[in-house]
Amino acid sequence: MDRKYSLALHDLRISEGRNLLGIIEGLRNHFQIPLTIHLVFDEDFDTQPELLMYLKNQAYAGNLEIVFHGLKHSCSKNVLRLWAFFHKYQAEYLENDAGHREATRKCFATIEDEMATKLGICPPCWLASKENNEFFQSLQPLYIESLLSLRYQGKKVISPVISLGSSRRLEVFFLEILADTICLISSILRLRRVRIAMHLCDLDIETSRLFFDNIISRFNGRGFKPVLLRELN
Repeated sequence: MDRKYSLALHDLRISEGRNLLGIIEGLRNHFQIPLTIHLVFDEDFDTQPELLMYLKNQAYAGNLEIVFHGLKHSCSKNVLRLWAFFHKYQAEYLENDAGHREATRKCFATIEDEMATKLGICPPCWLASKENNEFFQSLQPLYIESLLSLRYQGKKVISPVISLGSSRRLEVFFLEILADTICLISSILRLRRVRIAMHLCDLDIETSRLFFDNIISRFNGRGFKPVLLRELN
């Protein structure tokens, strides 16, 4: 059976505007594979027409897809602290706020209309409360991401995430061990769907960049096909 992996770049904010174009193009040219972009909609698309046109053109060509990745990518310290070491108070959908859900509903509908396609949802840090997960399902997205799986419409796909996502060198050291372990487990269990998630902070650290070069080369060598996240099912 076919084996696939997706490469996603997380935490890009609409407010960065055309600065994102160089980042996205640089990564696409470096890896020469389809790229999934996790966008934080901290501004309306209308404020960045050049970025919107670029994303629409690249998505139409099949080179890129965008994923809804929240409105702010932050939460208060009222959330459960048990996971704070992991989410660092960035998991906005761990908080239950009816007003925030309504703002999310309006934003998500607008983006799907502007992009003229169904979109996936990835809550920041792959974490959300039970209430917010039920809310995501009510939006009928193409898929909903979590840390260990994706839930496409009517289908759950087991897919671990290989990720670093830290600018602290000591954390990166241990995160690389964890990511290598996930990579090894995926090989032992012969998992057919793997997600590779890069974050903006990873691009600033040479060892992190080299780590992802190695990981992607490893999956290419195993015969995995690089695809957009929407094609991982």
